[in-house]
Amino acid sequence: MKKVLIALICISLVFTAFAACSKDGGKKEDTTTKSGTTQEITTDDAKITEADAINLIESYSAKELGLSEDEKKDCSFLVKKTGVEYKKNYYVDVIATIKTPHEDSTDKDGKKITTYTFDNKGEYYIRYDGKQILATNSENKKEFRELKVKAVPTTKAPATHKEETKKAITKKAQTKSTTKKK
Repeated sequence: MKKVLIALICISLVFTAFAACSKDGGKKEDTTTKSGTTQEITTDDAKITEADAINLIESYSAKELGLSEDEKKDCSFLVKKTGVEYKKNYYVDVIATIKTPHEDSTDKDGKKITTYTFDNKGEYYIRYDGKQILATNSENKKEFRELKVKAVPTTKAPATHKEETKKAITKKAQTKSTTKKK
């Protein structure tokens, strides 16, 4: 009788454990906050994104960015794929971080594994229309200071004088040939 009772208890324990796990259903990350549901903000509408955003932030001096000269030299600038909303405006988020490699672990074959730590030094927010840039430093991320907006350094190669001259000559030649045909 005791064996049957123990077997029933074990079976019911296993059954309830599986039932409890199936209710979880591999929980997805909760997207609700105290203020409500959060939505991912795309940067598709932003005028300044990706490499142009990095070039723009890198064009500021270390002092303007709130960094030391050494920090600016060692920093990598990264652009988040999602935008940020602040005071009813949307911003592209650029992070200044120092990446430090560590080879302190090995894999199962004994090969060294390189891991990295990231020390964020500042965060910069470029409004989607490019008319405002806000900055925070690593000590106080809730205080924003405004940076003077500069012209955006673009990743697109500017046309050289030779290319422009060649295009003008070609265009002029085309207009002459069309006037001769008439």
